[in-house]
Amino acid sequence: MPRFTALGPRLRLTTPITITTALVLTAATGASALTLRLGDAHHGSPAISAGAAHQPGATPHRLALPAAPAPAALPPSAVSSASDLAPAATLVPRPKRLIEATLLVTARHPLSAGVLHRLRHISGVQATQTVSAGHARIDGHFAKVIGVDPARFRAWTPKLTAHSQPLWQSIARGELTASFDMGHQARLPLGATVAVHGAHRAMVRVGAFASVGMAGVDAVLAQTQAARIGLRQRSGLIISAPHADVLSVRRAALDIAGSQAHVSLLREVIVIRDAGEFLTRAQINTVLQTAAHQVGKPYVWGAAGPDSFDCSGLVQWSFAHAGIYLPRVSQQQWFAGPHISYANALPGDLLFWHYDPTDPADIDHVAIYAGNGMMLVAPHTGLNVEYVPVAMNSAFAGVVRVDPGMASQVG
Repeated sequence: MPRFTALGPRLRLTTPITITTALVLTAATGASALTLRLGDAHHGSPAISAGAAHQPGATPHRLALPAAPAPAALPPSAVSSASDLAPAATLVPRPKRLIEATLLVTARHPLSAGVLHRLRHISGVQATQTVSAGHARIDGHFAKVIGVDPARFRAWTPKLTAHSQPLWQSIARGELTASFDMGHQARLPLGATVAVHGAHRAMVRVGAFASVGMAGVDAVLAQTQAARIGLRQRSGLIISAPHADVLSVRRAALDIAGSQAHVSLLREVIVIRDAGEFLTRAQINTVLQTAAHQVGKPYVWGAAGPDSFDCSGLVQWSFAHAGIYLPRVSQQQWFAGPHISYANALPGDLLFWHYDPTDPADIDHVAIYAGNGMMLVAPHTGLNVEYVPVAMNSAFAGVVRVDPGMASQVG
């Protein structure tokens, strides 16, 4: 098989064309099992600093980081003491059981009573929870935000998040919880008050960084705070269908909610399908050439080109230039094809890591494999898109060979 040309430890802006000279072959025949797993929103970096400094006079809640993969990690204790937080007006009850979140439906406008009724009665749906959903700028950074009833929503989150009483007291009293990735990559000031600007503007304290297990969701507020920034009630619905065919439920939800709605996968699914050749040589070379041309451009959290990128933004941009749709966030890009071993990785495959201590199974970083142990990646805040050796560490999650047909069904 033709070898992919090695380019050395760094790829200069003047040499991206070198990547396109390689003949790249895909190998996939017979049937493949696609194991699809999704956790929290967005993407992260293998080299991020995990520590979150307290602001003067502030005592914010935080979910602590295990000792491994990132430098300056917080101690491995579970959460800070509830005594660190001012008491909330009401106690948020602990859930008796957790509910498996399967899909998240979001729309630009409130979902009507009729639409909600039909969504709740899709075959296989066992539980639903309405939320407010929309976009806002948090301390100047674009984010997808949901407003929740803390007592009702708590049971829908990952175990560590659901079990943290200080976290839910923080949300109940009006503080904002940002995803682990947004908190660190956007450098939100944990414990400080920041401007949150949706349709309206409000000053909100950043109370925690934690996963809520919802792909693409960057921050959570109580519904009262969400209303202050202009998020509309019932503009989102979480669906639990733990024993149903997830892709069938998703198709039904899209048919009911309409073209203005978005439906995201939130849990593991296994799909058996015939494989075949996933990408052509020309498509793979276009992906690599496009990514290589971005080398030297800055990492900016939430950016998807053309002047700056985050990790999944670089991937989406590069594949789009080859005519291939990929979803926006790394957790859903993890669903874009069959999982293969790193030993079998070929140029154009996607590499994934998980660094979120609040949800260790979550995918939060992605890069494009470039062959010969090298990758093209938007690393993290403070660095630029680069061509570097693959970071093989304990947080490495696996490799995905992109299947355009599967990617189009993810969300």
